[in-house]
Amino acid sequence: MKNFIFSLEALAKYKTSLEKKQKAELARVMAHLKTLYQERANILAALDANIASLQRALEKQSDLAQELKRHDDYRIHLRQLLEEVKQRIVTAQAEEKRLRALLIITMKELKTLERLRFEQYQAYLAEVRKEESLIIGDIIAHSNSI
Repeated sequence: MKNFIFSLEALAKYKTSLEKKQKAELARVMAHLKTLYQERANILAALDANIASLQRALEKQSDLAQELKRHDDYRIHLRQLLEEVKQRIVTAQAEEKRLRALLIITMKELKTLERLRFEQYQAYLAEVRKEESLIIGDIIAHSNSI
């Protein structure tokens, strides 16, 4: 009796390894996104701190022009950083979306391969049962002739 061999086993192994790679890449991008979100939160906190610092400087009223210039320059710098981070977030989100779409396709293909494997296995079992029935029939026919 022959052993069951799935005809698309090589493809199934490839798709399984591809799925693992895609999941790892997606996890990497999601971790990067988390870092970017934290960076954005830090910049927003720095903007808030700059406003609070400016309010304290206004209350002191010492060298007001220089304080305003310093705070305004820092605010502009933070706004530029914030825009850069927002662009990187948009890029990372697009990459995440692309990777999710690829992963979904791979997972659907794997599911299809699993169904094909099951169908081939069922056909294999039917063939084995048929062979066993023939062997049993031959044995019975042979024992009846003795």
